[in-house]
Amino acid sequence: MKKRALLAALPAMSLALAMSGVAMAKDTYRVAVIRWEPNDIYFNGVQLGQEMERKSIENRDGVKIEFTVFGANDVSAQRNALDAQIARGVDGVLLVPWRGEAMIKTVEDLAAKNIPVVVSNAFVPKAKSTFVAFDNETAGRKGGEAIVGWLDKHRGEDWRKQEGVIIELRCIITASFDIGRSAGYHSAFEPIIKDNPNIKIETREAGCDGSKARKAVDDLISRYGKDKILAVASIDGTMGIGGAIPAFSAQGMLKKSDDPAHIPVATIDGTQPELAALEKGDLTHISVQPATGEGIITMRLLYDMMKSGKLLDRSASAGTLPIEGEELWAPVEIIPSSDFDGDWYKIQAYSIPEDVPANDPRNWANQIKAAN
Repeated sequence: MKKRALLAALPAMSLALAMSGVAMAKDTYRVAVIRWEPNDIYFNGVQLGQEMERKSIENRDGVKIEFTVFGANDVSAQRNALDAQIARGVDGVLLVPWRGEAMIKTVEDLAAKNIPVVVSNAFVPKAKSTFVAFDNETAGRKGGEAIVGWLDKHRGEDWRKQEGVIIELRCIITASFDIGRSAGYHSAFEPIIKDNPNIKIETREAGCDGSKARKAVDDLISRYGKDKILAVASIDGTMGIGGAIPAFSAQGMLKKSDDPAHIPVATIDGTQPELAALEKGDLTHISVQPATGEGIITMRLLYDMMKSGKLLDRSASAGTLPIEGEELWAPVEIIPSSDFDGDWYKIQAYSIPEDVPANDPRNWANQIKAAN
């Protein structure tokens, strides 16, 4: 009887397995894209990379991937938009959180529903997720070393013994990307300050906002005087280009980068305004955050999870993600994280003008310009 019952059940079991296979082999995927505000140049570059990878996947696998994009520099607005999209039904989420710590429950709920989410730029602490970002600390260190190198070359090492102020412009002091970049800058400056306490770092949080950064720099010039400002270390591009440089220009302090009176300004992003300012000689150094690379890898990882129906677990050991072709942001390292439950896919930072010139077509800002 048991044997006959099993044989009778086989057709039904086969049908169930076949239906399961059809469910897994979807031909359309719906993706919620939650990012910073629509006019943020960097995240437009990330979105371009996601679009590039989406088209590549669609052409290769014959599937359709639908994006629903929402951008805001506001925690509540991001959460409300994501909740609304989840209620309508999504197969995956690409998330750039305004504040990662405010998205913990949201990301944990997604994991509980087996909805894959790839977070980029700022990780979500403790939650189960896959994270893509470049090495923020290395980017800050490269910028700090460029400032120190410029001062040594153009003013001699005596500047290290004088009184002065290095202005640090920060975005969000609790965000992982901000913390990493700041640590990188400080690693270059603190050995000098240790030897000469008359040099100090004045840190101001300006929310990645050019006008707020401008006011901060103006206030510090008024407080210390024009001749005491040694350099500006900006956590992003907007505050350097939209804050420090206009402030120097208004005060008659803006000199070209080959002039010993130049005040070196380092930024981190690699937007078109930064490239233009560097070529003009107003900006000294750019640590490039590879926007299109971040977008390509986030979309690639998300699709792999949507297609397999399985979330990526934290790896037992470090590794490398295979990348075809020569990319300025390769290799992509896979690092098991202790800050959240998953892996950090680390793309590489590089410098302009040290590693490549501003007009290199592989720079993501030039890719956006060409696409438009």
